[in-house]
Amino acid sequence: MVTLVGVAHRGNIPLEDIHVDFGIEPVERPNGVGYGVREVVTLKGNLSDTERLRLERAARFCPVGQALNKGSVAVEDEVRWSSGEVTALSQSDGGTSGFSGLAGQLPPVPAGTVHVKYLLDTKEYDDHGEMEHEGETKVSMECGNLSRTSRWMILAGHSSAGWVPSPFPLAQAAWAASTATTLQRLLPAAGAGESHLTVEMAFPPGGQRGQAQRNAAEGIVAPRPALRRVTVPGTPRTTPVELVQAALLRDPISQIYRDGGVLLDEQVVVE
Repeated sequence: MVTLVGVAHRGNIPLEDIHVDFGIEPVERPNGVGYGVREVVTLKGNLSDTERLRLERAARFCPVGQALNKGSVAVEDEVRWSSGEVTALSQSDGGTSGFSGLAGQLPPVPAGTVHVKYLLDTKEYDDHGEMEHEGETKVSMECGNLSRTSRWMILAGHSSAGWVPSPFPLAQAAWAASTATTLQRLLPAAGAGESHLTVEMAFPPGGQRGQAQRNAAEGIVAPRPALRRVTVPGTPRTTPVELVQAALLRDPISQIYRDGGVLLDEQVVVE
């Protein structure tokens, strides 16, 4: 959303407001549970066909959208054991052979909805009237659980340092959390007692926000390397690296980052 605001500002596109709705639903994937997203982007403004197409393309090629739809993130995994050993995994390592040794099953991804509203009055300008920060969004999430409907609300966007998390780091935090939960459920030693299980994500400094928005507007995929470091309990003998790799291959968000294609359907509506 904030990418579209930036693209509109840089291109003098008369975008007055924007909100986005996502429907999240479970889908079957070859290695286990997965999910897909149905997206509706609603734009408000007197937009020409060319301007609408430019914003529509920017929505598909924003940094987070590229990671989830285009497989733009190249992941290098590093596995550490609490005993001190370290090994690196490439994208081609591993397979399904270790699945039989995993401790349990992942629960299905619950269906849910996400509504994202742009907060118009949070744009920030410099002394010359140029936009410095595109502003914040209010993200409302809802999904069912065993007993009731659960709801959450967060703020995210581009604002002065320290106010709200930026979208891409927020997405990577969700990826790290998903990885940790998957490993804890599937690795026998990680689900018992003090497991020493940790997940760390590292990304080299990216390009300037302006360049990212120009790439999005032009439909350019910008590859981004990432290091995911997982620390698991035990030793390579008690928690074999093949088992760790098999668990990583089953993580729902990791599958999306590897293969792309999270969007099941997308619509752009102009009011």
